[in-house]
Amino acid sequence: METQVLDVKDYLKIVKKRRKYLIIPTVVLVLLSIILAVALPSVYRSTATILIEEQEIPSDLVKSTVTTFADQRIQVISQRIMSRANLTDIIKKYDLYADDRQTKTEEVILEKMRESISVENISADVIDPRRGVPTKATIAFILSFDDKSPNLAQKVANELTSLFLKENIKSRTESAENAALFLSEEARRLKAKIQQLQADLAGFKEKHLRQLPEVNQLNMQELTALNNQLLSLDSQERSAQERRFYLEGQLAQIDPNAMSVNAAGSRVFGMRDRLKELQSQYPSMVARYSDSHPDVVKTKREIESLQKEIGSNLDANKINAEVIDKKAQLAQMLKQYSEKHPDIQKLQKEINALQQTLVDSKPSEYAAVDLEPDNPAYITLKAQLEGVNTDIKSLGFTREEVKKKINELRNNLMQGPLVEKDYMDMVQELNNTNQRYQEVSAREMEAQISQQLELEKKGERFTLIDPPQEPLQPVSPNRLAILLLGVILSVACGIGSVMLVEVVDSSIHSEKNILMIMGTAPLATIPYLESSAEREQYRKRQQLILIGAGVSALIAALLFHFLFMPLDVFWYKLLRVAGL
Repeated sequence: METQVLDVKDYLKIVKKRRKYLIIPTVVLVLLSIILAVALPSVYRSTATILIEEQEIPSDLVKSTVTTFADQRIQVISQRIMSRANLTDIIKKYDLYADDRQTKTEEVILEKMRESISVENISADVIDPRRGVPTKATIAFILSFDDKSPNLAQKVANELTSLFLKENIKSRTESAENAALFLSEEARRLKAKIQQLQADLAGFKEKHLRQLPEVNQLNMQELTALNNQLLSLDSQERSAQERRFYLEGQLAQIDPNAMSVNAAGSRVFGMRDRLKELQSQYPSMVARYSDSHPDVVKTKREIESLQKEIGSNLDANKINAEVIDKKAQLAQMLKQYSEKHPDIQKLQKEINALQQTLVDSKPSEYAAVDLEPDNPAYITLKAQLEGVNTDIKSLGFTREEVKKKINELRNNLMQGPLVEKDYMDMVQELNNTNQRYQEVSAREMEAQISQQLELEKKGERFTLIDPPQEPLQPVSPNRLAILLLGVILSVACGIGSVMLVEVVDSSIHSEKNILMIMGTAPLATIPYLESSAEREQYRKRQQLILIGAGVSALIAALLFHFLFMPLDVFWYKLLRVAGL
């Protein structure tokens, strides 16, 4: 079957045949569009333009503590302004949404008011002072509020503008104060920490005074000096030892009591020397005189008296050697002389006296006697020896002290690396804290200047350049657009209804349909002959339709009047929409 090609006449016939499906939807939708365009309430918008002015003092001289971008700060302030508390106060103050508050929840009312508030940033091409490159910057923003009443829209917009300006000053001042307060607290905390670190470092230095890195060089120098001192002490001690040996040798050769002199300057023998002299003279006297001779008796008594005083001074070896020497002389003389020769007899008596002296002698008694030396040379040497002994003792004590000091220094040098690590950590922490404190102090001073800048309102600020005005024309709805769109949609719906009915209808209405179905044209066509009864029935149906349409229009008008809007108001609005 071939596809039927329709021309303009066919379309006109279809429209004529389906005209009720075109007219009814179109008329109904046009009426609804008119009602919608007229019935929608007018919304008025009051706007305010706020300029963002830079701070009066160049930022190179005074840096502000508020470093956020303007658009970011506007968003923050917007969130603060549109908080529940602020919006609730504004709603109560201006009695907004009175009808909605009776039926809707507070959340719905607040959301509706937030949707009525808008903030639009105005940007411009500027040069970023920090980076020196072109960029977009917010230089102003528009604050608006929508409401059905132009008067309320202007009042609420004015209220919101005031809140924006106050909140900006408040937030900048609080930001500067908080920055200054934080930096002040940080500086105080760092100062206390520095004092604590200094106290700990002082205690550490006091505890490890000789092990600190600063004194290592001094310890090395002192150690070298002590080693040199130790070598010098050893040398001095060796010299003192040699001197002591020398003095001891000298003392051994000097009789402590052999150098006494009287007032006339003559030598005065001591008791021991006197005893030695008498003991040496006694054998000669015995040999020369008889035992009763006065000189012999006197000498013997004097010897006994001295021996009682100082003990025996007999040197047995010397006497024995002297006896042997006398006996040798006697033997030599006997070769020349007889035994009766006086010299022989004298020598024999001396030998007998010496032998008797050996028999009577008590060698131990002499050693037990302690006599004070009176020989000046002996005393001088002994004093020198005692001085040398004292020096040797002092040198020994000093050497022990030096050794202790050297051991202490060596221990300090060995402990130095271990102490150095903890010491350097403490010094590093103190230096870092000092540096941090200086940075914070400098920032604290800048924050205080910035705070003063904000208090004197010389920083970046919002300036109202266009205050909110009462709007004269509504911003919505666009009634003309609604009407135009409604007419277009109405016509489209009517045409769509016609096309839908035509597609669904399978009956044959023209010769083209028969030709397309049968493949041959009909021989003749007879038009539909309408009877009188059918014409009467058609007329009655038309009357019923008109009456029904009138009743429906009346009912719709009444419903619209009582449910939506009075008809007189609707009429005036309709005239305003039409511009009459």
